[in-house]
Amino acid sequence: MVAASSLLRFATMVAASAASVGAAAVSDAESTSSCRAKGGDCTSGQEVSQEHLLLQMQSNRSSVEVRRHSHASAAGDTPILGFPSSGEMKASGLWCSVQRPPDDWNLKTCPFVPSAAKTRVKVLTYNLFWWNLFGQKGGSDRSAGKLIAKTAGSEGYDLMGFQECDDRWRILGDAKAEGLQGDWEALDGGRAIALMYRKDRFTFLDSGKEDVGEDSQKQYYGKRSAHWVRLRHSDGTTVFYINHHGPLPVSASGGCTGSATSHNIMRVIASHAHKGDAIVLTGDFNAEPSSSRIEELNKRLNKVYSGTSMGGVDHIFSNCAQDAQGQNLGKGVGQFGSDHDALSV
Repeated sequence: MVAASSLLRFATMVAASAASVGAAAVSDAESTSSCRAKGGDCTSGQEVSQEHLLLQMQSNRSSVEVRRHSHASAAGDTPILGFPSSGEMKASGLWCSVQRPPDDWNLKTCPFVPSAAKTRVKVLTYNLFWWNLFGQKGGSDRSAGKLIAKTAGSEGYDLMGFQECDDRWRILGDAKAEGLQGDWEALDGGRAIALMYRKDRFTFLDSGKEDVGEDSQKQYYGKRSAHWVRLRHSDGTTVFYINHHGPLPVSASGGCTGSATSHNIMRVIASHAHKGDAIVLTGDFNAEPSSSRIEELNKRLNKVYSGTSMGGVDHIFSNCAQDAQGQNLGKGVGQFGSDHDALSV
């Protein structure tokens, strides 16, 4: 259990998705185990995944978008955290260039005292393997929706984040058809990612999306973004949730693919999260625990849990991580599922 110190709970589900592109479509290359097993170039020739198209259909320029509720700056709200600089630049000269924060700067301190924590927040993140699970298998009798509903438990999810999500309303509809409870809002993050939150538990304050990294030319699909939402629970607790699908190749470093991506994620968090917010970062980072990306994030946030699929590229981070215990939930319910494991914490 993770908490707003120890009562802020997260559950994470990660799997991989994009939609089918005719009979020749293949999955996002980091999740195409059969292609890798053959030793081929999973991004060349006729085999192009739908994720490639989902990324390329949008402007290839770096983009920033922020949406605020009219009451977001209401009296009593705390100051924005702010992103400090060490004076050193990462990825200098590239569009993703970012100032590196001081070595001793981090967001590892939970703003809540365990005994005073009020709000349980259960978070799900799921990389949907859309091109295959939905594009070729037709959803496999709502396999992903069943897994979401089955793992929600009696308390239900509060927040959900998806990567490689072609249709956020489809996956929400499948989950609700299988018993997921609550009144949900679904936010489009672009670049095939999405966020959802319980409108019957939270008030929307802010949301935004921003490009934070880019695939290497060795395995190029496009730029990669971070999508976030800031919410106020009915009891007054504020939560900053951010969802990410990382650059390829898996664990690659340098340029806009390596630790500059992590610095940009932290810059986005520190530029929009407020003092007192519970911060949750989840996703398929396309980066193993030993990669420069994850090692950098480990310096700045508490790593709550990591999966094992694809070498362990799925991770959960937070500023509140006391007493967290992870669980592997499998890949789906039924004959077909994702090629990433579902995780809960």
